[in-house]
Amino acid sequence: MMKTKAWALAFLLIFNSFPGLVLAQMAPGGKDYFIEAGDVLNVKVFPAEEFSREVTVRPDGTIDVPLLGPVKVAGMKSGELESVMTAKFSKYVSDPRITINVRKFSADAIAIIGESHGTGYYTYREGMKLLDLVAAAGGLADYPRADKVRIYRRVKDADGKVKEEVIKANVAAVMEGRMEHNIPLVAGDIVYVPRTKLYKSGKWLTDNLVPWMTLVTMGITLGLVARK
Repeated sequence: MMKTKAWALAFLLIFNSFPGLVLAQMAPGGKDYFIEAGDVLNVKVFPAEEFSREVTVRPDGTIDVPLLGPVKVAGMKSGELESVMTAKFSKYVSDPRITINVRKFSADAIAIIGESHGTGYYTYREGMKLLDLVAAAGGLADYPRADKVRIYRRVKDADGKVKEEVIKANVAAVMEGRMEHNIPLVAGDIVYVPRTKLYKSGKWLTDNLVPWMTLVTMGITLGLVARK
């Protein structure tokens, strides 16, 4: 009993003195965690603090870093990434020291890419459905193939192995009020909205071809007037 109290007291003393250190060790995976798309990273650059950022790992596994541009980070541990970025920053900053902390894990995130006004990651909420994510992203963009949406989901098979599952979705049907197509989402899902083939899009013709035809017609008319 006395030994348990001693351990509890020691933990409280360490936590009060170094809460960040304790929480980092308690986080999923700690330093052995492999960074994934959707994770939120806190990047600290010393002594050049102006380049420090909190960034979200994109669906393609990269982050955008000042001076460095896109950096591939998915599949790396934070310590490995610190070494890589230290070497890269050494070209611009004298004796840089880089620290990387995973502030939020992709298990809490969900993504939408393609023809959406707000592509990127969003916080997953229990019970979230396809239309909820589309609404959070500000709706679909100008040329979506809304009936050909795909949901990419990682699932475990009977042997416990993780595999990628592709689910067909029809946002157009949901928009028409057929809510049976409003598929429930799970944390980690990536929703892809493909782009309509331009030659089939009446809106694209209106937005792009008609203005050019108008200019051509005006040019011909002005030319004829000038000749008179």
